[in-house]
Amino acid sequence: MKKTLFYLLLLVLSATTLSAQSTFYGTVEYNYEMKGEGAEMMAMFMPEKMVIKYGEKSMMTFMEGGMMGDMMGKIVVNGETGENFVVKDDEQAVYMIKTEDVEEEIAGQEKPKVEKLDEKKEILGYACQRYKSTTQQDGQEMVQYIWVTDKLKAPEIKAPGANQMGGIVSTTDIPGFPMEIEVAIPETGMTLLLSVSNMDKTKVDASIFNRPEDYEVKDFSEMLQMDNK
Repeated sequence: MKKTLFYLLLLVLSATTLSAQSTFYGTVEYNYEMKGEGAEMMAMFMPEKMVIKYGEKSMMTFMEGGMMGDMMGKIVVNGETGENFVVKDDEQAVYMIKTEDVEEEIAGQEKPKVEKLDEKKEILGYACQRYKSTTQQDGQEMVQYIWVTDKLKAPEIKAPGANQMGGIVSTTDIPGFPMEIEVAIPETGMTLLLSVSNMDKTKVDASIFNRPEDYEVKDFSEMLQMDNK
């Protein structure tokens, strides 16, 4: 369950590294909302929000609130060192993620079918266009409705696996920065809604993307095995 949700969260923001006018550096916060039958119970497990910090060459994604907020740790893509890893402060451990593991998880997926919808609205002062993105995952259809603004784009992180990590899966057919994402979760009847609630353009200190020197280094597979016990 944890592994599935981990990769789902990485794939949800599938329109992040796209062509647009202005590159966003700073911190973006997305609020979580679960809808549908059983949403209240699921909401206890899901985080309250997702935070993404964009530096000039690196990025960090982490969750706040809920059981998952505690379990997920901080997902880091370091463009300086070319490393992908998860920092678990409660364990004082760093779990290194192999690029090939992420690529293998995504390899079987087909290119998303993207449809531009005739709907527009404004989010946090940015004009947004709505798109529908349909993909096949593990034999099931996953549908996302994405509101994007073409006034912003995320930094292009040049690191192995960067296109798969931290919520960045390149979808060049959608020209913009995701401001709101609605995902129907297969076989649950529930929908996950992520909405940008805050955008802070304060420069992010590059040091936060480094591995803590005094933390134990482990393989990411160990983290998944522990949570599946």
